[in-house]
Amino acid sequence: MKFNVETFRFEIEIIKIMLCTLPYMGLTLGESIRKIVLKLTGLYEMEKNKKYLYCAILYIQAYLEFGFDYDVLFDKVINELGYSKEEVFPKAFYKADKVKLNKSQVRSMIRKWKPGNKSTIAEVVQDIITKVKLHQEGIYYYVNSGTKKDIGEMDITSDVYELVINKSECYFHDIRRKKYFTFDD
Repeated sequence: MKFNVETFRFEIEIIKIMLCTLPYMGLTLGESIRKIVLKLTGLYEMEKNKKYLYCAILYIQAYLEFGFDYDVLFDKVINELGYSKEEVFPKAFYKADKVKLNKSQVRSMIRKWKPGNKSTIAEVVQDIITKVKLHQEGIYYYVNSGTKKDIGEMDITSDVYELVINKSECYFHDIRRKKYFTFDD
């Protein structure tokens, strides 16, 4: 029987929502997920209950959807279940798109910028480039609503982008499209 992660789509989305709180506490997303997978693997080794490994696969799926590269430590989980990574994770698009840190590439991450925002698209692009180049740690939001609204005032039609910079990770998240980008210097 082939394990299909897509039958657990709801659970994976819940995992991703829960994990998104980690950067707010100064914790790194990728490293935290790897630690969770290791803990689940340890529970499997103690109790020999494969359900822990199946749970670990859901966390690995979330990790890949966040745009992180596949980690060889995940092979142990997949091999123990008798699968290959291609069987469990058949989609190759999980890697985050890498963009060069220049105006045109950074601009390409952002959908059509509506007139009337607090900042122009040129200001947003320059702000992203500056923060990434100077490695200004923090979580930054860019709201594309066509009005001068802040993140707390946005409406359902707003495009929201999140830039996360911490000690070991730097990524840009198009929340509406569920798409992640990393930067190539």
